[in-house]
Amino acid sequence: MKNGSYSDKPVSFFNTICIVLAFLSLTLGMTVFYLMDFTPAFYLELFVGILFFCLPLMHRRIGIDNVVLIFFIVLDAALFFYGIALGPVSEIHLLAAFLMGASDLLMPRRKIRNLFWTFVGAMVVLLEVNYYYHWIRPIPLSNNSMLAIRLIVVLTGTALNGIMLYFYIKQVRNMMAEVKKASEAKTRYLRETNHEIRTPLTSIMGIAEGLSEKVAHLNDSALSAAIRKETEHLQVASLLIREIINNQLDLAKIEENLFNEAKSESFSLRECINECILMQRPIAASRKINIILHYDAQLPVYILSDSTILSKIINNLASNALKYASQNSVVRFNVGKAGDYIHMETHNISTLKPNQLNDIFLPFVSHANKEYMGESTGLGLAITKQLVEKIGGTITAGASGATTTFRLSIPLKEGRSAVTVNSPEPTNEMYQDYTVLVLEDDKLNQASFRAAIKSMGATPYFAENGAEALEMLKMMIPDLIITDGKMPVMDGKKFLRTLRADSQIPSDIPVIVASGETFVQEQEEFIAAGATDFLLKPFTRKELVDMIRKHLPRIKMLNPLG
Repeated sequence: MKNGSYSDKPVSFFNTICIVLAFLSLTLGMTVFYLMDFTPAFYLELFVGILFFCLPLMHRRIGIDNVVLIFFIVLDAALFFYGIALGPVSEIHLLAAFLMGASDLLMPRRKIRNLFWTFVGAMVVLLEVNYYYHWIRPIPLSNNSMLAIRLIVVLTGTALNGIMLYFYIKQVRNMMAEVKKASEAKTRYLRETNHEIRTPLTSIMGIAEGLSEKVAHLNDSALSAAIRKETEHLQVASLLIREIINNQLDLAKIEENLFNEAKSESFSLRECINECILMQRPIAASRKINIILHYDAQLPVYILSDSTILSKIINNLASNALKYASQNSVVRFNVGKAGDYIHMETHNISTLKPNQLNDIFLPFVSHANKEYMGESTGLGLAITKQLVEKIGGTITAGASGATTTFRLSIPLKEGRSAVTVNSPEPTNEMYQDYTVLVLEDDKLNQASFRAAIKSMGATPYFAENGAEALEMLKMMIPDLIITDGKMPVMDGKKFLRTLRADSQIPSDIPVIVASGETFVQEQEEFIAAGATDFLLKPFTRKELVDMIRKHLPRIKMLNPLG
């Protein structure tokens, strides 16, 4: 048997049990010898008492594993001796339970532990058979002696099992504390890395959109076509990276039970599907895949469900269809009514084989084309299945010939349209006198914000942290503020609290937090600190512009300091 490391065993439990057993042997054990009046019992208890006092001192000389083995061999032999000598009075099953529990704590190797358990079990069975057939008769004892010995055995067994249970509970608590610590470390890591990845990805997406706009104005058609293809690839790559990051985060949230509970809200299902398909158009165009939507007119215009979760589901299904579809093919979306359910199907000519659909919903399983394997982590469909179940639906996959079909069913609950105020289509002239203060310390992201805000006709101003922004607010009052969450000197939360507490600054200035904080708790803290809304990085220019238009006041504010 290999010697184990001194530090990786529950040595404190072993030392405690050895000292307790040594003390019990030289006290209660000698009392049992007196009541039995059986000389071998005296020598046995004397030997066990001295040996168990010495065992804790022998760790480093012969190794903890060898000391533990000696401990269990001697103790098991002693129990067998008393089981024969005392008969049923020995209550051997009580002490056998202690032996098996203690071996689980002290024997790290499963094979040896299982072998020992088998031996102890066989010993108990053998003793019970002996009691029944009287092969070896126990030592004759008076009723008083039997009662006293039985009481000693029960008290000893209860005490030993109590000590073992205490160490078991202590060990479980330590393991739970370590798991909690590891979970907290994982959560911190996810928060930090997600923020750090999302910030530069926002810049990449902004640069790609900016290049696309500039290419559209080039006079040289051949050069324009060549550059447009490269910018499309850049946009597609950035969208795929965002999808991968979001999937990994969603999986972590689900595993940690941090994913929001599904809510019920009224929204247009058709608009939701159209927006999701629109997001996939650049990827489809890069692979020459045509997306066709067939929408059943019998479906209600508005439904009740969780629009955020449903958008994630549809996006993942669309992305999945494009990953597995052949080039120059068609991906079809069929959406219809089936009783009290909304039935959605995606159909595409696929490289998937029928047997590959058996594990398609398992995490980290991907059968995507080798050409696109780098874009697939195998998380999308696993997350989709869990999200579908979260809103009370089902999802299955099937194949017919070369066509792969994913079928999604979710409960149909009709919603109502929200009362909206008709307003004119926004134009650049509408926002030409508006100012937006942006708190962003990343220069590339500043360029993305500048391009988006100027495209609306508004004027952007920039600060690199909260302290700098507060100084600027002494000289100007913007119509809208956009702030990052993590910045040097003064971060977004502290800026919001200071801003809302300053009586010299109008309290109704809308503040949008545009940051990479992905956990709901973090976002709620920003809202509690005074934010009006939250925009998760990375975002497209359209998402940013839509958010700004949503919160820019309809009536231009007058600057009392201007």
